[in-house]
Amino acid sequence: MLPVDAWSGLALVEPVVEGNRNEVWRATRHGESCAVRRSRRSESSLRWELGLIEFLSRKGFVVPTVVSTDDNQLHHEGVVVQRWIEGRPPISETDWIAVAAELQRLHELTRVHRQRPGCCVVTDLHTRRVSVDADLDAMPLDARAFVESVFVKFSDVPTAVVHGDPSASNIRMTATGQVGLLDWDESRVDLAWHDLSNLGVPVLAHVEHQRALALSHAWEAANAWTAEPGYASTRLAQLEQRRNI
Repeated sequence: MLPVDAWSGLALVEPVVEGNRNEVWRATRHGESCAVRRSRRSESSLRWELGLIEFLSRKGFVVPTVVSTDDNQLHHEGVVVQRWIEGRPPISETDWIAVAAELQRLHELTRVHRQRPGCCVVTDLHTRRVSVDADLDAMPLDARAFVESVFVKFSDVPTAVVHGDPSASNIRMTATGQVGLLDWDESRVDLAWHDLSNLGVPVLAHVEHQRALALSHAWEAANAWTAEPGYASTRLAQLEQRRNI
């Protein structure tokens, strides 16, 4: 059970089943729904994420803003409370077009945003070795060399803040037709194509889309190698199938 005594009146209701790497609960406080999670990130990394959310909220994005502790802290021992965003996942082409437009607005707005502590653009992983949950040195030599050979091909792709995991479970279409973006745990400055390769509609031109799919497979294999090895192996196999595309 998460420690939530730093927020008076907060009551945990039920665990949220989405997500494989973080403990997340739905809670209530003073009659309002909240999401409560424990972050695995460092203090500086978590503060970057929460600062990004505040910045995006001021720019009109629908994001899960932070509920401060009783003594006005953004988190307590890595536990974060955020306002719940009501809505449904995207289900139609129209929904996904709206999602893509909001992600592209994010990218345009954050082209000069500072990097998240502990992260790097994947084209720099050959020297930096670590970013988000990816640790290239934890991979077998052949797998590591394979994904590195993919990453170095993307120096022509623009960088910006990426959400990092814009799957349907992390998106809410609100009653007013806005796009809510949840779970910024994997956000960072990286190649914008990370966010555009696996949406419910094609966003990039055909050749670029094919390249972006290879990027996605390589990144997911590296990023999940330790935390979700079965999933990582599947994505690496999918990348292998695309070797000659």
